[in-house]
Amino acid sequence: MRPYAKKIALFLVFALFAVGLYGCSSHTFVQTEPSLILGAKDLSEYIGKDGVVIVDTRSADEYAAGHVEGAVNIPTEEIVINVPVKNMLTSQKKIEKVMGAAGISNTTTVIAYDSNKMGASRLLWTLFMYGHRDVKVVDGGFEAINACSLASSTAVPTPAEAIFTAQEPTSNWLATQEEVLAQVNTPDKNVILLDVRSMDEYYEAGKVPTSVMMDYNTNFFGDKTFKTKDITKINYMEEKIFPENDIIIYCQTSLRAAPVFVQLYEAGYRNIRLYDGAYLEWSSNSSNPIEMPSGAAAPAAKDAS
Repeated sequence: MRPYAKKIALFLVFALFAVGLYGCSSHTFVQTEPSLILGAKDLSEYIGKDGVVIVDTRSADEYAAGHVEGAVNIPTEEIVINVPVKNMLTSQKKIEKVMGAAGISNTTTVIAYDSNKMGASRLLWTLFMYGHRDVKVVDGGFEAINACSLASSTAVPTPAEAIFTAQEPTSNWLATQEEVLAQVNTPDKNVILLDVRSMDEYYEAGKVPTSVMMDYNTNFFGDKTFKTKDITKINYMEEKIFPENDIIIYCQTSLRAAPVFVQLYEAGYRNIRLYDGAYLEWSSNSSNPIEMPSGAAAPAAKDAS
């Protein structure tokens, strides 16, 4: 039993209350099948399986120190570019090259893990952007994998090169600076700008006006595993964020926004997009308005995630 079982039970009791309070039955949550989130204990079923590539999204040094047997290494920096700002979606050609070199084709099941709660989800969102939906993230990352006593290896596999054909990046999961500015200038009550940075960052550097603040850590238990679907629905409905809303998620450089995308998708939300330029792009443009807390100091240094 997971260490947070009692907490889950309490939330499930509260869920019954939430049904009446928020009218859950009046909201349409899409059932996610198959799940995007794979329990670490279930990873063993995929190791060595034909048609599956396990991806370690940690740094090259972390990977070299030990990784899941047969896993290939695709650090996050290989799937992002740093122009016009840090950690933007990389090009279609680069994704085709990186995936192909890792032995990933358009029919491959991709299982990704990380150690920072962000890397695997960022890979998932990137693959979604380029039309590949057969991808999962390992719940709890490498720490959870180690807790399951799965064999660790330092051997580096040499996968047969594959052909990965990326589709044109879709606008379904992406929001631009122009779209965010349009929402600020002419607010649409159905659109939610969701800032998943910390409150400290808000007090230090402000936020996009009208944004709802909800720290991305809200989506995780203390052991770095994702909270359940029911808990997630309750947490977001408490903030009046419903599946009918058009939700635009951002953080500092869009990395923390990725696991929020995964968690909302898993819970049955579908109108969810990442503002990839994120607050770094927004705050770098002096013509963009910034909302500061009352009495807060001028913006200071920013967390680059």
